[in-house]
Amino acid sequence: MIEAEVRYRIDQSLQAKGWVLDPQRTDQNVYFESAVNSKLNSSQRRKLGRGRPDYTLFYHHEPLAIIEAKKSRITHLESAFYQAEEYAEKIDVGIVFVSNGSMFKSLHLESQAPLILNGLEVNEPLTLSSLRKFHVERKHRVNTIERSIINSRQELIKKFSDLNDDLRGAGIRAGIERFSEFANILFLKLLSEKGNSDIWDTLVSQPVSNLSQHINKIVLDELADQYGGEVMIESQIQDNEVLQKIILAISGLQLSSVDEDIKGVAFEHFIQKTTSTQNDLGEYFTPRHIVRFMVKLLNPEFGKTVYDPFCGTGGFLTESFKHLSHQTGSSHSANNVLQRESVFGGELTTTARIAKMNMILFGDGHSGVRRQNSLKTSTDDQFDCVLSNIPFSQTITDTVKKQFEGLGNNGDSACVLRCFNSIKEGGGMAIVVPEGFIFNKEYARLRKFLFQNSRVLLIAHLPNKCFLPYTAAKTAILYLVDKNVGKTNWFYRAKVKNDGYTLDTARNKIDGSNDLDQILYSFEQSETPNSLLAKRADLNVVYVENLESDSGFHLREPWPQSHDLEYVHLQDVATLKNGNQITEATTTVGNIPVIAAGGGTSPYTHGESNYQGNVITVSKSGAYAGYVWWHDEPIWASDSIAIQSKNESRFLTKFLFICLKSQQNEIYLRQQGTAQPHVYISHIRFFPIPKLSYSDQKRLLREYQQTENELIEIQSNLEATTEKLDDIIQSVY
Repeated sequence: MIEAEVRYRIDQSLQAKGWVLDPQRTDQNVYFESAVNSKLNSSQRRKLGRGRPDYTLFYHHEPLAIIEAKKSRITHLESAFYQAEEYAEKIDVGIVFVSNGSMFKSLHLESQAPLILNGLEVNEPLTLSSLRKFHVERKHRVNTIERSIINSRQELIKKFSDLNDDLRGAGIRAGIERFSEFANILFLKLLSEKGNSDIWDTLVSQPVSNLSQHINKIVLDELADQYGGEVMIESQIQDNEVLQKIILAISGLQLSSVDEDIKGVAFEHFIQKTTSTQNDLGEYFTPRHIVRFMVKLLNPEFGKTVYDPFCGTGGFLTESFKHLSHQTGSSHSANNVLQRESVFGGELTTTARIAKMNMILFGDGHSGVRRQNSLKTSTDDQFDCVLSNIPFSQTITDTVKKQFEGLGNNGDSACVLRCFNSIKEGGGMAIVVPEGFIFNKEYARLRKFLFQNSRVLLIAHLPNKCFLPYTAAKTAILYLVDKNVGKTNWFYRAKVKNDGYTLDTARNKIDGSNDLDQILYSFEQSETPNSLLAKRADLNVVYVENLESDSGFHLREPWPQSHDLEYVHLQDVATLKNGNQITEATTTVGNIPVIAAGGGTSPYTHGESNYQGNVITVSKSGAYAGYVWWHDEPIWASDSIAIQSKNESRFLTKFLFICLKSQQNEIYLRQQGTAQPHVYISHIRFFPIPKLSYSDQKRLLREYQQTENELIEIQSNLEATTEKLDDIIQSVY
């Protein structure tokens, strides 16, 4: 976004939280740049000098916080924070924010930590009362909720687990049926926390013997009158004591304070042990922080329509609704557009009603959710924006395949095309796809179609364990704009290592900035790659080559290079050949190592060699796909790429090896494939080899060998010293 757009977004977000920006009003409490001097005392004005903080937030005459808006020249969050801190210290402010209009990050200066409100990191402007609480308490962690709070995912799941046992005892079958019963009660509780407490209060006060009848008659009818008959279904629980136990268990909790899709967490817990639905969880539940990142990345504007054809419990819908609501005024017409003409979703299963529940709890908009088979429902060119986590590996019929004219030959490609086709001309989408969709050959035609008919701006590869605990599948986010009015000449590729949570089954929050924050802050649309942005935000620029060619189309991702040297491609100075596959069963007796998929180990030996030494191998598959290995002696190259110089008097093969080995991690990053990683010749043929003279190569090799020998000696001494220490300790036992 350009700076004027950034300011506009921040203004809207502040106004949505009740801040007053209008200089004509006597209760103005937000001041821009130099206008802040009118509110500062003489000492603060003197210290600030010519400084002009973008936004200064006040309580009467007391400055509480500073917000720095993103500048085009600043691409890194740390740099933005540094500027904000510099201003804050001069005018005695203890809290700063940085924002690019769609994302907010905070910092408490005394603690040098982000603000944590009710156990959650602050990621949007605070109300005046909440900000004052941080200011008064002078801590980066404060709570504004006094009731019993469940503030972690583990505690939620523990509570659901206990109640799950009760539902089992009541004879309710595992999976969807059990979840549906719990969702009924959970919805009523959450509805009461949003201000509609009459239904819940009446329910809690009912005699035990009347609970089932009260829910199925009175409550059901009342909700049907308000929201239609598709939101809540009749309870099958006949045991009123079990109903009472569930009601009382959650009655004292403040569930709406938890930064989770509460019903999504419940759904996950009840479903993940059910064999028939276990593989479909990705369709229903996407982690909230991934949803929030994608909504802010696509950044839908009020007045535009948002659609999720595979909406599950409605995570993308509710977050989009919230995002759009920050841009509206309080007029009846604006609210009507937001609730009825903005957010839409489709869902194949009965989970559609859970999405409706979620929309009601977030301010309504439930009428836009339909239970439907989105692959069979034509929505072509109907929506401005699509946000979705497509269901992976779905089986589709020939009828569905025919809709997509040969591009949608399996479930994944059909789902991507349904998302793309649903966008209006000029619209955009951000969707979660299996990583195989980005790399695998079977999707090459569809990828080319997307590149030809839109501007792909970003592909962000998420960590393997991002969707734990229910799948470790490798996934990526595909973000594109300008459907049918643009094409892709290049895009950014991001490899997300830190998504803000630990990469284990606990998935605990890591406070502070993470890779997703940095991408959101730094990313901006441009006609040509921003080399400074790419470097600081850890974004690689990928060029789309020969887009109109049937045979020459490919993606080219530049390798790291020095600006001071000339380079040639590896394929120009070396032969690259795939090895001859051989299994242990087909080997003959001998001691020639077979080089296959290992990372420096040979799985078995053979009686013949296909290379006599002085050769490089690169493993082609497995966890160590891309491993670079040097061989002085004869080998049999099997599941590997064999590389040798075309002319030893010009480029030494050993020199080529140290060049490749120096970029081992870069080669690993080019692995492709979800279940079984692979590295192919096409991944390394354009590897840059410095054009050094023969004598310089020899000199470099001597230095390399000398240093390697020194390292071996150090390692040997370390082993000997360790053994000596062990002997000393063992001597007393």
